[in-house]
Amino acid sequence: MTVSKNRRRIEWSRMRGPRRWAALWVATAGGSGLLPLAPGTWGTMAAIPLALALDSWSFAARAAFWFALFALGTWSAVVFDETNGTQDNQNIVIDEVVGYGITAWHAHADPRSILAAFVLFRFFDMVKPWPVHRVDAWSHQHSKQGSAAQRAWWTGFGVMADDALAGVLALGCMTLLQHLGWLSSG
Repeated sequence: MTVSKNRRRIEWSRMRGPRRWAALWVATAGGSGLLPLAPGTWGTMAAIPLALALDSWSFAARAAFWFALFALGTWSAVVFDETNGTQDNQNIVIDEVVGYGITAWHAHADPRSILAAFVLFRFFDMVKPWPVHRVDAWSHQHSKQGSAAQRAWWTGFGVMADDALAGVLALGCMTLLQHLGWLSSG
């Protein structure tokens, strides 16, 4: 399959069957990635209610949830890109959902912390400082090797991994700001 240069392309005529529709729904975080302009920002905004809903869960339950969503997001990115003939389609925003979920781990229902988590995650996601950039480059390198299926899975993993790492770095900043008393720690 030829990969399109249009990174927001959707082949609606190829959207047949529950597998492809499920991948679309998951990859676009319920359609938020389909909104015009700044799909990553919309995806991050879609993550806020989910992060708040999970706030009362135990550490283990939340970790298991975000890990499972990471795996489901990898699968959906692979299927969504295969369906549309794209690579790292910009409509895919489930990675932003997972990244924000990690960042907002200790934000609780504090409005300032929720906003700080949003700003910090978007910063690390867009700027991609080391090591986020390195993970992104590493996954792109692996997406050019092996069979077509292996390349697709490396791409899907890379879509998710750099945002998860951006979330970890942003969580570190959140924890520091809370430790310094600049943000509420719950």
